[in-house]
Amino acid sequence: MSYGIDRLRRSGKPIIIKAPPESKGTLQLKVLVFAAGIVVLFAALTIQLIRLQILRHDEFELRAATNRLRLIDVPAERGLIFSRNGSLLAENVPGFAVTIVPADVPEESVRTIAETLSPTLEIQAFEIETRILEGKRSIDPFQPVVLQRHLDPDLVFDLETLQVDLPGVQVESIPERHYPLGSLLAHILGHVGPITEEEFEQLRADRYRLADTIGQTGVEASYETLLRGVPGREQVEVNASGRVLRTLDSEPPTPGQSLMLTIDLELQQQVEGILADSMGGSLFAAAAVVDIHTGEILALVSLPTYDNNIFSEEIAEEDLQTIFEDEARPLVNHAVADQFPPGSIQKVVTGAAALEEGVIDARQRIRSLGAIEVQNVLDPRITYIFRDTTAGDFDFVTGLAESSNVYFWYLAGGSPFRRAIAEELLTPEQQAEQKALLEAGVISGEQDFEGLGIDRLAFWARAFGQDEATGIDLGGEASGFIPDAQWKIDTFGEGWGQGDSYNFGIGQGFIAVTPLQMLMVTAAIANGGNLLEPHVVRTVLDSEGNVARTIGPTVRRRLEIDPANLALVREGMAQSVLAGTSGNAYFAEMQIAGKTGTAEFGAEPTFRDLLPTHGWFIGFAPYNEPQVAVVVFHELGAGFLTAETGGLILKTWAELSGSIDPANPAPPQRATLGERFVDVDTSATDESGTDDGSSETTE
Repeated sequence: MSYGIDRLRRSGKPIIIKAPPESKGTLQLKVLVFAAGIVVLFAALTIQLIRLQILRHDEFELRAATNRLRLIDVPAERGLIFSRNGSLLAENVPGFAVTIVPADVPEESVRTIAETLSPTLEIQAFEIETRILEGKRSIDPFQPVVLQRHLDPDLVFDLETLQVDLPGVQVESIPERHYPLGSLLAHILGHVGPITEEEFEQLRADRYRLADTIGQTGVEASYETLLRGVPGREQVEVNASGRVLRTLDSEPPTPGQSLMLTIDLELQQQVEGILADSMGGSLFAAAAVVDIHTGEILALVSLPTYDNNIFSEEIAEEDLQTIFEDEARPLVNHAVADQFPPGSIQKVVTGAAALEEGVIDARQRIRSLGAIEVQNVLDPRITYIFRDTTAGDFDFVTGLAESSNVYFWYLAGGSPFRRAIAEELLTPEQQAEQKALLEAGVISGEQDFEGLGIDRLAFWARAFGQDEATGIDLGGEASGFIPDAQWKIDTFGEGWGQGDSYNFGIGQGFIAVTPLQMLMVTAAIANGGNLLEPHVVRTVLDSEGNVARTIGPTVRRRLEIDPANLALVREGMAQSVLAGTSGNAYFAEMQIAGKTGTAEFGAEPTFRDLLPTHGWFIGFAPYNEPQVAVVVFHELGAGFLTAETGGLILKTWAELSGSIDPANPAPPQRATLGERFVDVDTSATDESGTDDGSSETTE
């Protein structure tokens, strides 16, 4: 066979090899398969046509309309903020931002647009590209994505010249917030800032846009709904690049309502200056003044402060990091959001509770020889020394005025069931004198005396609101902390001891409060028992400047304390200024009342084995007809020094408000309480004390 084929090839004749004939059935099958394929193809096309043209007609018609017609939200003008005197504190100024609508950017143009915008905006091209692509993949690709805010006018001009070649890119006019007084009211006003993606997902139903700003802290955040107003709407026709061709319909926005604060601007300025001058070595400090009848905050200062305008403009990353890393935490409102041991200003609560519970009669005297000694419950051989800074026989008023630790330890935890440790140092004559005093009813270390105990201490501290937020209309408020016996068991696995009650009674140990809480405690004592809710907004104004709403006094609770007992607390505070530890607060034009506090903190002694101390002062004025209360806190200080700051603030308020009337009788002269003591050395002007390290016992 092979040989025959080779011969044909050599002969040059064509070689033809015939395939076997195909059967008729096979050919018909191929035709049928081909025809069926054509039928299926046309059926699929027909079904798709029906689905697109009939079943999903409305959907695609809407999409087509969306590409041509759009509803655009128009933000409302944000409400203004004024002081109680009418001074403008927060306003709106023109601003611009560059945004991009991802849906309007063709896929093939994403990289080109990113590379074009990058040098102008000084943003990496890949970052712009990423934002556009993420927007395209989002559930709403028509939502504008902000590329940069706070545009310089020259940059706005450059972008407008480039816009024609940048589909989807827009330059929007977005008003920016400005605070004319900068840092003076930063912790009260707060600031606005861009909406985060998380916030946007929660707020998009309220017609917020990613390009909008929102109140982040302070009044700006607390009253966001009122200040923001109601956005308007425009129905516009756009071209393929997203450029607006014409406006078909519009609904104007409703401007936000404005706010008038309770803050007295001149008093605020004066308080800030007084507090700044008094800080000494303190990292931070706080002071506030409140109307005791309405709860209106007249001044509230936290130092150091910050300029809240920095959040309304571009801020360098290193500058922001410097603020965040500042040990004094300038962004924190120390008057509202920080909590500390109160020290001896807690004695006004302990004292009111002891009187109301009948633990002691105001005329009864308790003797302090400078210290007491307490035995360990489990091992009597172990004793703890609790030191006082004064000595003598104290009734309620003098005990509060001189801030006797021993007096208030008895009220809080009872007698130590041991003779005062200093008794062995007395001469026979002094011992005889002590015996006579005991026979006369003076309470001392060897007498059985029951104090309040932890349950009643905790009850009354909570009644005064020391473990709950005051409800002030500023965000980020701390709630304070009041311990009890069960908490100590749960936390440390230990029972509550007498020493714990001693510490609690004088504001040490586990208790923690905010300056604002102690301000409202003071206001309640001064006004006769109404625990008020403080507030910094006085009235809400409509767009025409008319009063739409007035924020009135809110009584959180009425303290169930006999007015006579509160009057005794007030008398003790008045005597503290006239002849006790608060003497530095005294000024000759008006009689005021006050109480100092020096509270240990930290774990490492700083000087002569003493822990560092906070300085506190609470007070009210005038004494006879109280109108305002004050609190002052120094991060590092002592109560008698802080009292001077409190006195200056009250004097400033009196001068600015016209409350100093030359026709009124002058207050009693500053004196001592020596005549009310037996063998008392009144040279000490403030409280500080130490123990053996087992517990904190200073004022």
